[in-house]
Order: sequence, then C-alpha cells, then structure tokens
Amino acid sequence: MRPEPMGNSLGNSVSIARRCRRGQRGPGALPVLVHLAAGAYPIIRHKREKALSKKAVLGVGILAAAIAVAYGGSTWWAGSQVKSRYDTALDELPRQTALVRVIDRQYDRGFFGAVSTVTLEIGCAADAAAVAQAPAKPAKPEGAEEDESEEDEAEADATPPKPIRFTLRDTIHHGPLAGGSLAAATIDSELVLDAKTQADAKKLFGDAKPLTARTKVGFDGGFTTDMTVAPARFAEEGKGQLAWQGAQARMQVNASRTQVHYDMTLPGLDFSDTRSGVTMKMGKLTANADMDSSAGWFLATGKTTGKLDTLEFAVKKKKAAGEDAETPAIDPVKALPTLVLQGLDLSGDATLKDGLYASGGTLKGSGKIGETKIDRFEMTSGARRIHAATYRKLADAWMQSSAANGCGKGGNKAAQAAMKALADQLAPDLKSMAKYSPEGGVDKMLVEIDGKRGEVSYSVSMTGVTDEDLQLPGTALLMKRGVLKANARLPVKWLEKMAETGAQTGQTPPPEIVAGLVEQGEEQGYVKRDGDDVTGQVEFSDGSLKINGKPLGELGK
Repeated sequence: MRPEPMGNSLGNSVSIARRCRRGQRGPGALPVLVHLAAGAYPIIRHKREKALSKKAVLGVGILAAAIAVAYGGSTWWAGSQVKSRYDTALDELPRQTALVRVIDRQYDRGFFGAVSTVTLEIGCAADAAAVAQAPAKPAKPEGAEEDESEEDEAEADATPPKPIRFTLRDTIHHGPLAGGSLAAATIDSELVLDAKTQADAKKLFGDAKPLTARTKVGFDGGFTTDMTVAPARFAEEGKGQLAWQGAQARMQVNASRTQVHYDMTLPGLDFSDTRSGVTMKMGKLTANADMDSSAGWFLATGKTTGKLDTLEFAVKKKKAAGEDAETPAIDPVKALPTLVLQGLDLSGDATLKDGLYASGGTLKGSGKIGETKIDRFEMTSGARRIHAATYRKLADAWMQSSAANGCGKGGNKAAQAAMKALADQLAPDLKSMAKYSPEGGVDKMLVEIDGKRGEVSYSVSMTGVTDEDLQLPGTALLMKRGVLKANARLPVKWLEKMAETGAQTGQTPPPEIVAGLVEQGEEQGYVKRDGDDVTGQVEFSDGSLKINGKPLGELGK
C-alpha cells in the first residue's frame, strides 16, 4: 500500500473520520491514524519546547534573583554583626583598666566592606598627675633643717612617663564570600604611622610593616587571628645593639570571647647594652594555651605549655670613669658569671572549683653558671584556695586605679601610698579571703650538679580563721593564723665550693671559716647533718617560730 502524500493529509483525515462514524474499519485505517499522528507531532513538540524554554529562563532568573537577594542579605547581616562586635569590644576596653584609653574611633561602613580606624593610648593619662598629685607642702622657715635628701625631693617632683599612642586600621571584607573566604568577614589589620614614626620604624624594621594581622570571622561569631611582628635590628656605636627575629601567633576565640586557644613562636632575640655591660641571647620560644575566661581574665583557667631552646645572660665588666671619653663616666663593676639555660620546658594550669581558684606552674631544664654545669634544675610554684569573687574584686580595683599603677606626681613613693590607701579601703575583703585557707609559695626548687642535689621549698598560708578572728587588725590576724614553712637541703661540697669561689672575690669568708660556722650551727640546732647534706627547717605557726622542730628560744641550750 502506497503512503498518502503529506500535502493531502487533511483530506484523508476527513475521509477517515467519515468511515469511523459509519463504523468502517478498513485494513488501512490503523496505519493511516499512525501516519496522521506522526505528521502532527513536530508541531506539538515545537510548541511544548518553546513553552518549556520560557519557563526555564524565568526559573533561572528567579533563582539568580533569589541568590542575589540572599547574598545581599547575608552581606548586610555580616556587616551589622561585625560593626556590633567592634562597638562592644571598644566600649568594654577602657572599663577594664585605667592604663588603656580609646582616643579616637571611626567606622566607615559600606555594603561589601568597612574600614575601622582606632587610636589607643597605653600608660598613664596626661591628666593623671594633676588628679593624683598630693597637696603641696608648705614652705619651710628660713634656717630650718632639711629633712629630705635631694633624691627624695627629685622623686617627689617626678611625673609618670608619657603614654604611648598608636593607631590601628582594620580593612574589613563582609561575607559570606569575604576576601575569597567563606566567612562572615575577613579583617586585615595594620599599624598606621605618622611620617616621623614611620621613619623611626624603618630604622628598626626596614621596609617591612612592623605589625600585620589577618582575622577570619565565622558565622557563629568566633574568629581566628594570624598575627606577625616583623624582625627588627638596631645598632649604635657606644650604646649597644638589638636583633629581634620577629614573632608569629595564631589565636582562636569563640563567639562569647570566653574560650581562647593560641600558638606563638618567637624565633630569637639578641640584646646588648654597652654602658651597663648587660648581654642577653634568647633562642627559639614556642608556646600554646587553651584558656577559659568565663569568670574574667584574672581568673582564667586552662593549660599552658612552652619551650625555650636557650637563654643566656651575662654582665660584663663596665668601663671605669674616664676610660672612654665617648661614653658617660660610670663606676666600674665586676663582671658576673655567664648564666646559660638550655632546653627549658614550661607548663602551667589553673582551675576554678567551688568558687576557689588555684594555679600552678613548672619550669625545668639544664644549663651552667660560669664553668659550673647544671645537670638539671626544676621549679614548681603555685597558689591554692583563693576565693575567686573577692580576688576578682581586688584585681579590678587595682587595674582601675591609676594612682596605684604609678600614675600621678610623686614617683614610687606616691604609688606606694596609693597602694596602701587602696589596701586600707579593701582591707575587709582581703581579710575575708583568709577564711578559705589560701596558700601560695614555691613547692619545689631543685638543682643537680655532679650528681649532688640541692632543694628548697616554702609556703605561706592562713589556717583556721573564724568570723571572730576577722574582727582583729590585719597584723594581729597574721600573727594568730598565719603559717610559714620553709625547708632547705644543700650538699656540704657546694658550701665549700661557694666559699672558695667567694673568698677569691672577697664576697664570702674563707672556706675554713664557713666550715666552722656550719659546725657551730649544727651544735646549736640551727642546721642538721644528713649524710653529705646540710638541712634546715623553719616553721611559724600559732604565733611562734620553730627551727628544726624546736622553739627558737630553746636553741643553743
């Protein structure tokens, strides 16, 4: 059967339709129906594809608009969050200490970013001297004797050093794609220096920026900061030199700024002062910590570890007056033996439990003093049962007192007077801490040389304080409830060696006299012999002093 031409398909359709109405089902009917459908499908498909294409374009456009709106909203939200956190941090800073002030703050915010410029001042405020200055003393009658030395008068007129000002500029990129990172924001920080300071900084740091930092702010509000301090070099004929190899640090902080982890590296430092003869060399130092400051930074808890490759300290002989016309005349001072410490390990921890704070640290390593090798040394110290709330109150009061921090006219004496006034004001709080039996001291300090070990320890505490005791004056309370314990163990050979070395410089009596003093002390009970060692124990408690377990009045009898 020959197929119908496409052009006659409409007429065929009518003919077939008539057959169907008459009930005719010829053998060609089904093929003809299939042929008809095949002819109509391209038209239907074209219309459907055109409709789908329009819907797809519309859908893509809506999706793109949604993404743009979402990104814009996220960017606006990120910018708002960063601005809010800046305001909070800068508002809190001056309230924490009298030694830091925000002099100027500017925040220029755009849609995709912002620039924050903050000027800080560290040290005593310019008007602190006027505020804390004591009233002037009346003039003395003519002919009256002077009861103050020139040094005392000079100190009375002393004013605190000028505060340090510096400006930080933060270039902020708002998220969610901030500076190429998926974050709420990224912040690039740097120091802003005026022309004079920049010229001075160039002498130390060369063309490098003294301080740079990059911070990544998470969507939860936490942030990570990577900070770099550039290496610095300084040398001046007749004065000394400094070679600082820079520093790197990373700090991770949670959104509430109560959990902190940091890693720090200081590659090394060399320093020498020609006039004083002091030289110091420090090798690589690394440190890290996990801290919780929920109760405040003075009560931060957690663990800290550190390592220091080497530390060398020496005082060389200074020139006598007139030896060098280019340097100021100073009195000659004998050199001190070089102290070298090696492989230093530092660990510390702090806890807060039931309202009582405790902290401790251990430092250990090896080294030498002069030609004497130290095989091992270790020192552990700590404080326990410190009432946290009262301690924080005392610490906050001290930090917020400019006079107690040495600000104001009068030098050290004025600062001491301010500290005493502050202590008198806080005396009830100080005494209330005694109820919790606070204790502190050096738990262990040992040194090993040539197989011999020396060890010293001491502790100071308050025990058994009652509410009735708190009514006593401070000194009376200490005498009644204060406890002091000290222990020492030294090899006899060390005493002989120290006497021999000291006698050569005139700093100690000859060895035979030292040996006689040790023997005499043993006879009277002030020291004891334990094999090759000399030991001693001191204890003050219940208002009485005991040495090696005996009251002081019974010794020598």
